[in-house]
Amino acid sequence: MSIRLKILSGFIILASLLIISGLISIYELTKLGNSVNKLLRDNYLSIDYARQMSHSLEKQNSAILLAVAGDKGSASDLFGVSVMEFEEYFEKAATNLTQPDEKTLTDSISLVFNSYRQATESFIASSNASLNEYITTIRPMMETIQNSVDSLLLINQQALTETAAILKNSPYRTIMPGLIVIITSVVFSMLFYYMISYYFIKPVIGITKGINDFIKYKRPFEVAVDTKDEVNELKEAVKNLTTLKNTPR
Repeated sequence: MSIRLKILSGFIILASLLIISGLISIYELTKLGNSVNKLLRDNYLSIDYARQMSHSLEKQNSAILLAVAGDKGSASDLFGVSVMEFEEYFEKAATNLTQPDEKTLTDSISLVFNSYRQATESFIASSNASLNEYITTIRPMMETIQNSVDSLLLINQQALTETAAILKNSPYRTIMPGLIVIITSVVFSMLFYYMISYYFIKPVIGITKGINDFIKYKRPFEVAVDTKDEVNELKEAVKNLTTLKNTPR
């Protein structure tokens, strides 16, 4: 292989390492950014849906208390509107599952809420809706639903905390490819310098010394070159020149 190709191949390898490192860093940054954005968006929506469901349950509780107070019409209207709101946000939460436990919680909410809704509608329509029946029958079901909604809110808040931890550690993920290529480049540069020194600089120094010894001390030009490239051709040319000079005319 010629010197030109040796040097060119060395720079090509070094440039390839830098390009690969840059592409890996860009890929990692893009992948991390997309995943974090999706996690943040989905977790935030789930938290918002849980809060809206909790707010709807508060309205439902107010409607039940209106029924206990005897205002059946207002209680029925308020309960119907708040149930529609709850079901709207519940459907959104059920289709925005980001954590493993969310499916269990949404299934539990769906199961209990259907029973709770039927019992509450009957309670509001009843002519003798009492506070005692509300405390012993309706309220426990509502608390069960509220606890599940709170758990849904909590696990998504914890997921946000975990996402923040990912963001905290993300620089290390993006720095690692750069560190790897820097170390690799240093090692390769040292190897490249050794090759240049061994196959180019050292032979040139030997040829120069051989020429000086021939000129100053009339020593025969004997220089060993291990390569079969331009340096070896130069050595052979100098050797032929010195041989011709020593040949009697």
